[in-house]
Amino acid sequence: MKTYAWILALGLGGMWLGASEVAKKMRDMEYHIETIQKGFFYNDKAQIAKGLREFKRTYGEFKKHNVFAYLKSSQGMEEHIVLNTLKRDEENINAFQEALHNNQILKAAEMHAKILHSCTVCHAITRGW
Repeated sequence: MKTYAWILALGLGGMWLGASEVAKKMRDMEYHIETIQKGFFYNDKAQIAKGLREFKRTYGEFKKHNVFAYLKSSQGMEEHIVLNTLKRDEENINAFQEALHNNQILKAAEMHAKILHSCTVCHAITRGW
């Protein structure tokens, strides 16, 4: 009996640690998105670039986690939406970098908005909005 309790405790502890790590990555991504936003507000291309660089790094770390483990069974049909959103995010991040590198600030701002939209889509699904 103790063995089963121990296994259950380890499994639940691992899930909690995974969930807290995903939550930390999301908070970090939020911070980097805000850094990018401030860069746009204050015409600071260096701040935009720094925020984007850090967002891309954190996003890569975030994708290493099984985000589908956090979907309820009733949301299983929506996994394809999440997968497509994650794929588009990578494309938008790369397009954002390219636009910023080519000094196409309005295009970069458009890519920033698309990334924010993707965040909202996933949050709407996972939170059942």
